[in-house]
Amino acid sequence: MTDYRTVGLVHLFIAAVSVLTPLVGAVVAGTFIRRRGRNARLAMIGCLVTAPGPIILVLASSLGLDTVFAGMEPLVALSLVSAVSVLFQLAGLVLILAGALTAAAPPAAHQAPYPYVAPFHVYPTDAPPGH
Repeated sequence: MTDYRTVGLVHLFIAAVSVLTPLVGAVVAGTFIRRRGRNARLAMIGCLVTAPGPIILVLASSLGLDTVFAGMEPLVALSLVSAVSVLFQLAGLVLILAGALTAAAPPAAHQAPYPYVAPFHVYPTDAPPGH
């Protein structure tokens, strides 16, 4: 006998993890932007692009495929929702891999805030010569 409450809770947990994982990844990548620069930006954007994929799957399954796609067979509707979800996930994965696999740009050379100025010495006008 199947306990549907337990199955529902397990499904809810898996759905929450699949939706929250890309969002947590975006936050973590965002914290590394100063240190990693463009690579962390690519990874963060990739995580944000990946996020709609699981959201679409969760919303379609929670609303019911018959409600979303009234005139289609359930298998066709599920395939269509999965195809749209996979497009987001693949685009995000490409961006994450681009951020992870590209070489990091060398850090910019440290530049002084003001150009170098020779020290200025003030000599009193009434001092004898040679001092």
